[in-house]
Amino acid sequence: MSIVLGIYGENARRVPVTVNRRTRDTISLCKSLAERRRTGITPVIGEFKRSSPSGFHLSNNMGLSAYIQKLTELKVAGISVLTEPKYFLGSYSDIEEAQSFGLPILAKDFISNEQMIRSAYNSGADAILLILDFLSKVDVTNLLDFACKLEMESLVEFHDPRFLVNYEPCDSCMLGYNRRNLITMRIEDNTMEIIDLLHGIPGPKILESGLNYGSIDRNLEREFDGFLIGTSLLERQEAKR
Repeated sequence: MSIVLGIYGENARRVPVTVNRRTRDTISLCKSLAERRRTGITPVIGEFKRSSPSGFHLSNNMGLSAYIQKLTELKVAGISVLTEPKYFLGSYSDIEEAQSFGLPILAKDFISNEQMIRSAYNSGADAILLILDFLSKVDVTNLLDFACKLEMESLVEFHDPRFLVNYEPCDSCMLGYNRRNLITMRIEDNTMEIIDLLHGIPGPKILESGLNYGSIDRNLEREFDGFLIGTSLLERQEAKR
């Protein structure tokens, strides 16, 4: 069994956040990305994680608040916060801490039930991640509906294009192509072929994984509405310490 399938299998045992710790209303990540594009700024979602099964480990004990402060200076459109505790060393409390910066927050996790969405909302998240490769079409639809009722947006990602059949665009949705195969944890870059598949699908498109901040190809900037960048941004800030 892959690590990711194992994470999904443990979701039912996750401790929920039942107390509403929100300090503000939800903020639209879609609108923030569009505003960056309108003003000529590369629309980046900066990701915070402490560890990853792909081999990344955050050194120097960089704190979340210090990192997000650096991202605000880079004028990122939003923050992606890993909340999975076992392999990514994340926590819902990281979302709670990130609220004070006033940026849209994406709760990045392997969400498979409404309880996890409620926990993300109660912690202060504005958007959730759903992964088409591991969820049925019925599950995706139900989870999207539940998030929408909470006035949250959803980044619905895929790696294997065969699972695009489980996606139905909605007003609160962004469609992401993750270049990392979450079974093997390897980057498998089929971006140019995927671009052809995405033409005609309405809504914002996000490119994820294996991206370097400050060196995104202009052709990709024309094709995608946002870029989710984690490791290279974290390593960039660590090098400055």
